[in-house]
Amino acid sequence: MSEFKIITGRWAKQRSFLQDLFDFGIFDFMSQYFFHRLISLVLLVLLLLISSCSKDDPQPENPIPKISLNTFLSSDSEEIQMDVTNEGSPPIITNINEELGLDFLLFGRRDVHQNAVGFYFWQQQESRAYYKNLESGVSYEVNDICGFRGETETPKVIRSVDGNENFVVMPYTYQSEGMSLEFGLRIFDREFSQCRDVFFPEIVPAGVVNFSLAGKWFGLYYRDPGSGNPFLWIVDLSIGEVTDTINLNSDFQGATFRGNELWIFNEDASYLIFNVETGTFIQSGTAPGLPAQGPGMFDSRFSGNQLLVRFIYQQPSLFFAQPAVYDFDSGILVEGAEPFLPELQARIELETGDRILFGNYGVDLPTGIIAISYIRGNGSAEGGVVLTNFELDWFEILELPLLPEEIEIRAVE
Repeated sequence: MSEFKIITGRWAKQRSFLQDLFDFGIFDFMSQYFFHRLISLVLLVLLLLISSCSKDDPQPENPIPKISLNTFLSSDSEEIQMDVTNEGSPPIITNINEELGLDFLLFGRRDVHQNAVGFYFWQQQESRAYYKNLESGVSYEVNDICGFRGETETPKVIRSVDGNENFVVMPYTYQSEGMSLEFGLRIFDREFSQCRDVFFPEIVPAGVVNFSLAGKWFGLYYRDPGSGNPFLWIVDLSIGEVTDTINLNSDFQGATFRGNELWIFNEDASYLIFNVETGTFIQSGTAPGLPAQGPGMFDSRFSGNQLLVRFIYQQPSLFFAQPAVYDFDSGILVEGAEPFLPELQARIELETGDRILFGNYGVDLPTGIIAISYIRGNGSAEGGVVLTNFELDWFEILELPLLPEEIEIRAVE
């Protein structure tokens, strides 16, 4: 605006001078015609300058998008969901104990996924499962899965409970007729309200390390207690059958599902891709510099051929881990290859005066948006979430009434 005022002032002086010439009769009878042509020309130049000035006004770089989060935490034996946006509105807090009617047992777990949250509880032969779709809000509850509590003909003990939108699975041990301890899997198929059992006579329960569930596929990681050899057992939950048993390399590190693919990683940076639908290996390769995955079966998040991984800080450090992205096409970490949490902490301290401490995080892989929980470093129980991206182009601090333990980025607009 100041530039516009300067131009207008100069034009006023020029007009006065030209008018004086006209008044003194310096121009002939054509002077008035040329005078008005001159005015038109100057006005045109003035408009062009104003337009140029408008176009040159600095535009905001890296505008902060609208971000929606689902966060979860436990508070005084209550499971809490806190939905958060960066639009300035207060968070929506839901008591999940009341919403889903959670009834706790001795053992339990909360599983947060991109589109859903599940709560699973077990104790001896008691079992309960609660599941909520975060997009639709549709939920289900299963109490005493497949009537397992009433099966008292032989001693049985539930080892864990897991599930998704279509299945609830329950690994358990039981005593066989020969009095040996055996391993089994109880499957509840919600679509058909059917229960199925899968038995593993070759498995010694002590050798079961962990498992993972993805869609209709169940992967069980087993290490033979005698030989130490590692195996993966693949179960099709829709039919209740073991479809494949994979004899792994001795340097096996971890495995994860991506749809119908099972990605298997070894300590020597090699990997294999096994198609669980066809029962064949379809690809092999190397992933130099890939941070250690696993051990055993682990949940993962892919975007194309990029995998979200954890960059672990060398200890001792104020920071434990940050998100990173590994690209299998280029064979490198394309995001988060270098520590960025110290810089983020310093920039926040410079702006706010608080030296905050970071906790867990959620990542939206397609956009590179990161949401990291934080707590103030002054010893108080105050904190919230920091929003940023891998390049730290910007950051936004959301102070919250409760401290999130797990974060899912629901939408970026």
